[in-house]
Amino acid sequence: MGDVVTKSPRVGIGHDTHRLEPGGPLRLGGVDIDHDRHLVGHSDADVLLHAVTDALLGAAALDDIGAMFPDTDAANANRDSADMLHRAWRRVAAAGYQIENLDCVVLAQRPKLASHRQRIATRIAEILDIAADRVGLKAKTGEGVGPIGREEAITAQCVALVTQVSRR
Repeated sequence: MGDVVTKSPRVGIGHDTHRLEPGGPLRLGGVDIDHDRHLVGHSDADVLLHAVTDALLGAAALDDIGAMFPDTDAANANRDSADMLHRAWRRVAAAGYQIENLDCVVLAQRPKLASHRQRIATRIAEILDIAADRVGLKAKTGEGVGPIGREEAITAQCVALVTQVSRR
């Protein structure tokens, strides 16, 4: 009788919000987008990569992005969020997990993201070394309501499905 392989699915949820200020470009999902505003934060403030990072860490029940990369550490000032995601993913993978898929939502009044969706999904896939078809990405506006609609902030959410494979 051969090895028995079991897959244990785990789900994680990530959420992040950053404020917008005048001046571009806008960095979203590891991609610079021509825009008249940019996100503000201690790192490069890539709200989408931060949500993906927290979703993956949460799926493995590990610390969140703030614990891994505290904003009180000067080494994290202007840090590339792609590097942060890659390092977090290495920690999750070392715990025995593999990514099944990510489903992401960006809430932004502007810019319209339809023409950037594939490039963003491809970049996230590159950072994580997975196929781009494992990264779902949707964009929603704020319908002119609240901080999103007034273009004061952008929010991102991500749900990650990972599996832990074990052989006995």
